[in-house]
Formats: sequence, structure tokens, C-alpha cells
Amino acid sequence: MTWWVRSRLRTKIFLAFSGLILAVLLSTLWFTQLFVSRQVQATLKEELLTTGQVFQGLIAERATRLLTNTTLLAADFALKQVLVTYHSPTLSSVARNYQQRIGVDLLWITDEEGNLLGDSRGIPSASVELATLSALSPVLATEEALAVISVVDGTLFQLAAVPILGPDAIGFLVLGQGIDDRTARQLRDDTGSHVSFVTQENFFASSWPREVASGNLLRRRLRDELPRDMQEQTRLVTVAGERFLSLAVVIESQLPVPLYAFIQRSYDEALAPLSALRWRIILIGGGALVIALFIGGRLAGGMTAPIQTLVHGMREVLNGNLDLRLHVTREDELGFLAQSFDEMVEGLAEKERIRDTFGRFVSRSVAEAVLEGKGALRGEKREVCILFQDIRGFTAISERTDPAALLNMLNQFFTEIVAAVEAEGGIVKQFTGDGVMALFGAPVKHDDDSARAVRAALDMVERLADLNIRLVAQDLPAIRIGVGIHTGEVVAGQIGPDERIEYGVVGDPVNLASRIEGLTKDMQTTILVSESTATLLGPGFSLGRSAMFPVKGKKEPVRVVEVLGYDV
Repeated sequence: MTWWVRSRLRTKIFLAFSGLILAVLLSTLWFTQLFVSRQVQATLKEELLTTGQVFQGLIAERATRLLTNTTLLAADFALKQVLVTYHSPTLSSVARNYQQRIGVDLLWITDEEGNLLGDSRGIPSASVELATLSALSPVLATEEALAVISVVDGTLFQLAAVPILGPDAIGFLVLGQGIDDRTARQLRDDTGSHVSFVTQENFFASSWPREVASGNLLRRRLRDELPRDMQEQTRLVTVAGERFLSLAVVIESQLPVPLYAFIQRSYDEALAPLSALRWRIILIGGGALVIALFIGGRLAGGMTAPIQTLVHGMREVLNGNLDLRLHVTREDELGFLAQSFDEMVEGLAEKERIRDTFGRFVSRSVAEAVLEGKGALRGEKREVCILFQDIRGFTAISERTDPAALLNMLNQFFTEIVAAVEAEGGIVKQFTGDGVMALFGAPVKHDDDSARAVRAALDMVERLADLNIRLVAQDLPAIRIGVGIHTGEVVAGQIGPDERIEYGVVGDPVNLASRIEGLTKDMQTTILVSESTATLLGPGFSLGRSAMFPVKGKKEPVRVVEVLGYDV
């Protein structure tokens, strides 16, 4: 699923649309296949049942004809005269003669005990009793005409047995019609269905061609497919590579095991029209799919093109390009979204212009606090660390330096000083001519504002070393500075009338920080911090000398501590 998540929206829309059309096409093919195959099976079953009924009618008609012919022949006086001779050769000759006249496959003449005397197939090699044929034994007991289906010498026969009366039974006449391949082929020609006559143990006859019917595979397959519950059921059987719907019809017989007429009709041939229909559906559906995919592609492109434009615009805005406008002219939701995007970027650009303009007059941190509502600008008491920085001997430098060069030098100097302050999260409250006043903890407070202020002072010293190299290269004087830092509670907020206000802090800690900066000259050092600030610095800072100095406005002298460096 990773490839799907990473795919473009146009690809997802196109694939979803294509999948829907393809699913509809496959569903149509499946339902068509299901419906038609069921209809074909129902139709074939009706035809197979009809074939079974035709066969049952044929059996009944043949039984009636056999009984009629047998009864008429048994009443023949000449047959009775020959029978009483009990001469087998003569009776066999008579049997063959009657067989040819009547057109049956078998004709037997027996005595009153059922012993075979004449056989149309030839002189019997051994005596045969009708009693040994379980199917015909009832005729010996009842001396009544009987028509049955039985097996004679491995061949399935439909038999009719009638007593020869004179007036008592002096013998029996048996006529038989084979149920063989000819019978099966006749049924196939009449109904269009293949027919095979089988039991679980034997394969008797079939309408299949000899090369198919003689195969053990067909015989074994037919026997395996016989219904175990003796009910008529249809099932598919493959014969010679072709599927056939099969129906097993039970035939009433006197065999010790059930006899079936196994009726088969080609399922694949019946489905041939479905194949043509399937190809028509595929061709029509394929054409519809191509058209739908073309429309889907255009639709996906029409939907994703403005979205891709929006994505490109978002990336440009993230990269800081606020001059970009999409100018997408649409009347739908995507057009509204693009128009809203342009308005949003216009608002961001306006806010950035205000921030930039405001930041030119006040610290950028203050500007952001005012614009974004950070901090309590209406006035609050908070602990702030104040930093004052001053250039040593600036009056002498300004007297011997060209004004334009002096201004250039100050601009380079303040660039480094402001960078050092803002790098530690402080703000430059004001420029004092040749120095700055910086605040740490207002308007945005940090947990380590005192440490930030001292690190900013040390950064000023490092930056000043590099700056002096550049200044000397420009024939400008090198600069030395002094930095004083104090931490205390002040009142911070907006100061001034409504027409012109600025963010500032008031309180004694501000004056004290300024006085400490002045003490750097007395101690001949660069960075001095108040004792209260030194206690807040934590580990890592290297401190030097400390001293007590009286400060104007203070009753008690103030202890200050020299800062030498910071171990990162």
C-alpha cells in the first residue's frame, strides 16, 4: 500500500475510475455467465429428462410388441407339432426361421421344465434351464406371459416369455430384443443425446463412437458418476476433452443391481452462444472502458491541475515567495480554493511588510510580540536582565573621523552588536548614540535570561575582534567597548501617547545597569555584571575580579563581578 499512499492524486483518481469501470465489466460478464449457464443447465436437464421419457416409451413399446409376437407365435399349431418331437436340431432350425421372420435378436424354445431345446443362435452346447435366469423364473411358476429386461451371455436384452399350451403347458417360447449400441444410437439420433446403459459393475452399450466407448476411462467415469441415492441428478462429466451434462435414469429391470440409462448432452456446445455473447460484451465493454478511461483521464486532469497549481504555490510560499499569485479562474470549489489561497498569500505578504517596517523602528522580537499578541504589552512587573554597551573613547574617534566614514563604521558595528543580542533571544531596546540598551526577558521571557545576556556580551567581544580587523583594513579606527549587566524587577510595557508608543522598561535596575557599564572604565575591564546577576549564571562561566563601588542614587555600595569567558 506504500505505492498507493505515495501516488499522485491524478493517478489515484484515474486508477479508481478505471477500477470501477473494470469491476462493472467483470461483474457483467460474471452475472451473464452465471445466468446463462444456469439457463443452459435447466434447458439441458429438460432435454435429458425428455430423452429418458422417450427411452421409457421405447422400452414399453418394445415390450408390448415382443409380448404380442410371442403370444401369436406360441399359438402356432405347427410350432406345437415340432415341439412335441423334442428334437433340438429341428427346433433350433425352426427358431432361426421364426427369428428372421419376426426380426428379433433372440428366440428360445424350451420344454415344459424350462430346458432349452431350440436356440436361434445355434445348437446349444449344453442344456440351459429358464429357471437359471432369475428374470424368467416366474413364468415357469405362473405359466403366464412375462416381459423383463435381463442379461444374456453378457448382453442386455429385453425378453418376453410365453407358455406354449396344448392345452397344458408343453413348453415355453422366449423372444428377446437386444438393448445394445444400435438401441443407444437410435435414441441419440431421435433426441440428440448420448445414451449409455450401465450398472455399477458393467458397461453394456453406448451411443458413443467405438474408440470412445471402448476406453476404460469412459466406462470407469460413467460408473463413478452414478448417483448413490438412486435419484435423478444432473452433473458435469468430461468426455474426450468436452464437458457434458449428465443424467442417470433408473431402468426397471430384474437385474440384481440397479440398471441406469446414462444420458449426456454437450454442455460446451450449448454454451457456444454464450461464448459469442461474452466476446460481444468484452468488445463493447472494452470500447466503453477505453472511452471511460479517456473521460476519466480528462476528468482527473481537470480536477488535479488546479490542485497541482495549489501545491506548487504552497511550496513557493514555504520557501518565502509571497509575491506568487495563482490567478485560477474557475467557478467551482477549486476556483474558490485558489482564490482563497491568493487572498491568504496577500495577507501574509501584508503582515510581513508590516513586520519588516515595524522591525526597522523597534526590535524584531517586539514587533513579533505586538503583531502576534505575545507578552503583556499593557504593562506588567517582571524580572528582566538589562545590558548596556558603550564605545570607549567615542568622542575622540568622532572628532578625527570623517562623518560619512564614522556613520559607516557605526552601521557595521551595530550590525554585529544587534546580531549578538538577537542570537541569544534578546531585543535591542534603543541605540544610545555609540552604544545599545538591550533587554533579556521582555517581552518574551526565558528561564536563563541572565546567562543569555552574558553570552551575548561575550559574543559582542568575539565579533568585535573580527570587526576591528575589517575596520583597520578600511583605514578606520579599532573599537573598544564596555558592557554592564544587571538583573532586577522592572515595569515593562507600552510607553508613550496613543499617537506614538514604544515598548520599554522603567525602574531602578535600568539605571543600575547603566551605572555598572560606566564602572568598566574604573576597573579597566570589558564586561561587568552585578552580584545578583552573577549568582544566576550557573556553571560554565569564568568570573574574575569583584569589587564594591558606590553608585549614585544608592545608599549602599554595589558589588560588581568581572566576566572573563564561557566554557561551552
